[in-house]
Amino acid sequence: MDNKIYIKEKRSYEIVSNTDKEFFLIHGYTGSPDDFFDFGEYFHKRFNATVKIPFLKEHNTNIKSLDDLGFKDFVLDIEKEIKNDLKKGKKIVLGGYSFGGQIALYLASKYPVKAVFTVSVPYKLRFPFNLKIIEFFGLFNKYWPKRKPTPYEKALYEKIGGIDNYQQAHIKGLEVVKQGNKLLNKVLIKVKAPCLNIQSKNDYLTDYKSSIVIDNKISSEIKESASLLSNTHDLFFSKERNKLRNIICTFLEKNDIFSKSNQKDTKDVSAIIPALNEEKRIGNILNVLCKTKIFNEIILVDDGSKDNTRKVVEEIMKNNPNVKFLRNNKNKGKAYSMDRGVRETSSKIIFFCDADLVGLTPKIVKSIIKPVVNGEVDMFIGIRKNFLQRAIKKFALDSGERALKREIWEKLPNFYKHRYRIEEGLNKYVEYFGNGFGYSVFNYTQTLKEVKYGFWKGFLLRIWMNFDVMIATFRFYFYDKFRLGNSFWN
Repeated sequence: MDNKIYIKEKRSYEIVSNTDKEFFLIHGYTGSPDDFFDFGEYFHKRFNATVKIPFLKEHNTNIKSLDDLGFKDFVLDIEKEIKNDLKKGKKIVLGGYSFGGQIALYLASKYPVKAVFTVSVPYKLRFPFNLKIIEFFGLFNKYWPKRKPTPYEKALYEKIGGIDNYQQAHIKGLEVVKQGNKLLNKVLIKVKAPCLNIQSKNDYLTDYKSSIVIDNKISSEIKESASLLSNTHDLFFSKERNKLRNIICTFLEKNDIFSKSNQKDTKDVSAIIPALNEEKRIGNILNVLCKTKIFNEIILVDDGSKDNTRKVVEEIMKNNPNVKFLRNNKNKGKAYSMDRGVRETSSKIIFFCDADLVGLTPKIVKSIIKPVVNGEVDMFIGIRKNFLQRAIKKFALDSGERALKREIWEKLPNFYKHRYRIEEGLNKYVEYFGNGFGYSVFNYTQTLKEVKYGFWKGFLLRIWMNFDVMIATFRFYFYDKFRLGNSFWN
């Protein structure tokens, strides 16, 4: 590529982008920027990001230069560059291979990077490298020949014109790795950025359980581990390198790592919450939606509550001017309340949310809305982890948490905008006449009707709800499916 810089005298590898996105990758103990094969160029193209892979201190010289260097010596030069780039407003994703993964995790514990990923990080070593006696052999020979590359690896080396790694391993490496792990034991809890750790179950050097141990120690809300089956340490040159690439990119994309606050999510979205006697739960739901910070309006429609629902909402409204309160003079049903909320806003994308949820988070809300905002589907449904929803897909897809295009609501026949017919009606119309809907299971639940209203009343309400769903299903299959056809969108 024209903007690729790879000057050994300057010890730098850099692909420049005109955006504020940056990958900062850190190679292994006796490695070089070549450790990452062609991943730098791939990240640049896929994310339109600057990619930096600097040489570690005293690399690309003579292996004897590593004799007296400890873990912190390697960190210092990298740390200066990270600090400078953060001051320039760069959104940095740190990536580290092997020993470089230790450095990446350490820096992620100190600086506000957007994410960090590691590949083959030696947080736990395999036998015999985990034995102290191995260091004893260093008294006789500091430098050891590396494992010979396989024919497959050789072919990849030739593809990039050879590699600039040291051809020997240094016994000092084990000591430096232990220094790094000792330091990480103290600071991993400070890692709060989204974190991805990838290991190979058949790595001859590192224990694949390293990623599990790291996950248990860091404070990141978003954290994942992945295991591959390659028998090599450098997964970037393995036959699973494409899978490795997909794991990294999928993790970054699905978690919107490079997004500004909500990026495209602010595209004309309003939330509508129908509620009936929810004074105990509505405060938590509204607080979650307010923290999500992507809504033009958050509209609560009180369907004739007799408790203190209104007082709870009005208290929240004092500090959140985008929260609105509407009240039906008498109980008119869930669908009527949803429709009243839609008529109150002009937003083109609507997010519906039940008022009796447990465990809802801003991340879940964004994940439901994003596919619709991005034009991937006409509607996206959040499936709860309630027993019935997990057991029966039919019930799961009638979940109340969903984002959809306004035009769908406006074109839906009024027959379905009645009490509990609504979700089934929306599902059928989007499935047959729209561009389809998506769904995903999230870690939140709904308060059971039998708990809210008492067993018998809750049980009867559940029967009534299922009867409404059945009526909607029959009406669609035996009437509207043939009556409307593709004219739904005309």
